Amino acid sequence: MITSDSDYTDELFESSDESSLSDVEELNTIDIMTEQDWVDIYESIDILIVDMIEDNIVRISNSSMYKDIADGVMEILYETFPHVFEEVEDETLVQDLYYLVEQIVDVEFEQMNIPKRSLTMTIDTLEPMSVDNIQMLACKIDKLRNIPQPQQKTKEWYEFRFNLLSASNLWKVFGTEAQRNSLIYEKCKPLDTTMIEYVNTSTGGAMHWGVKYEPVTIMVYEDMYQTRVEEFGCVQHPKYEFIGASPDGINVDPTNMRYGRMIEIKNIVNREITGIPKKEYWTQTQMQMETCELELCDFVETRFKEHDTDSHFYDDTEHEYKGVILHFVERPEISEEGQDIPLYKPCAPTYVYKPMSIENTKEAVKMWIEQEKKERDSQNLALFNTIYWYMDEFSCVLIQRNHQWFAGAIHQIEELWNIVLKERIDGYEHRCAKKRKPNTIVSMSDVSNSYLTNISPKPSICLIRLDENGNVM
Repeated sequence: MITSDSDYTDELFESSDESSLSDVEELNTIDIMTEQDWVDIYESIDILIVDMIEDNIVRISNSSMYKDIADGVMEILYETFPHVFEEVEDETLVQDLYYLVEQIVDVEFEQMNIPKRSLTMTIDTLEPMSVDNIQMLACKIDKLRNIPQPQQKTKEWYEFRFNLLSASNLWKVFGTEAQRNSLIYEKCKPLDTTMIEYVNTSTGGAMHWGVKYEPVTIMVYEDMYQTRVEEFGCVQHPKYEFIGASPDGINVDPTNMRYGRMIEIKNIVNREITGIPKKEYWTQTQMQMETCELELCDFVETRFKEHDTDSHFYDDTEHEYKGVILHFVERPEISEEGQDIPLYKPCAPTYVYKPMSIENTKEAVKMWIEQEKKERDSQNLALFNTIYWYMDEFSCVLIQRNHQWFAGAIHQIEELWNIVLKERIDGYEHRCAKKRKPNTIVSMSDVSNSYLTNISPKPSICLIRLDENGNVM
């Protein structure tokens, strides 16, 4: 049966014309159906599915597309062959017919050379690459390495990305009118560099969690698959200069069977990991592969959790992957002699990750921490927090580059970008989302003193206490 994602994992995608026709013969034993009925139905199903795929190729980014096609075909069959379904009392026939539709959907996607939406793969299913393929990938990787670009997360990098539709938000092109408006407004509104600096200092929220644990996922991935991953920054599309992508990494070990494969990482906080790429993530990986001209991407989802105490970390024998992150902050200058509670100067956090090669023993970890503290001291950094993490879940599915999807999608992308260029000159304010103005609520306390309950608080000041050596206590 086609799953809700219909990403056809390897086990599900074993259909062929022969198997579908044999299903017809089996169904043909039902008395109320003539042989001609089945021939007509089969031909109708085949034509309907091909038309639906060709007319809706862009919708393959939706995880429900395959099921939507099957449901749509069944609706038309009900209308086209009412005499068949009106006489059917046994629901088994309808279920069998639905299964036949699913089988033909599989066949048509295969015959049209449209890759499966995603694949669940193990190391055993990978085949060694040919020498020619390795050399071809080596040329592509060297080309990507030599593309001049600003350093990631810098002001120049954000300005560069501002003039691109990035892979991470391009899914909005195919979304609702509100999502399209949001993307156009975002790309028309002048870039606020002060907000960039503010965002970089924040250590809360799901976005920061993902950034913090991305290097950990890379370490786990490299260890698990015995490979090496390299980062390539923000890459501009070689043909469509308004498209850019920042892949989380590319496998660069030519001796590994994953050589040349991209990796896209999502470190999950509070949603279920299903192994089924969401629409926005699938679109993101497609744009990354198109931009870097690579054919495969490992879509990795992880869930990391943190131990409350170091003793829990050392006592943990359940989780194979665990480790330590050191959170450093810029050491504040003490303005007055003898003052030990200086004002903390906001700055981006610095994270240092314990290498996998260092054992998770108290002695080894303690020695590593002391060494890192000494090295960071020369950079005027103080250890703010020690984080003991463990990996709770890991999922890796393969997404293949879908050339047919991009061919069908590029005109919509180009159309939206032309709107951005036009409205940067003519005005874009009409696309701003209308904000609701909350009413100020005045409450009364038990002693009849009124106070306001929904006024945004003023920014707070972070205070840290230092010891005599300048380390955070």
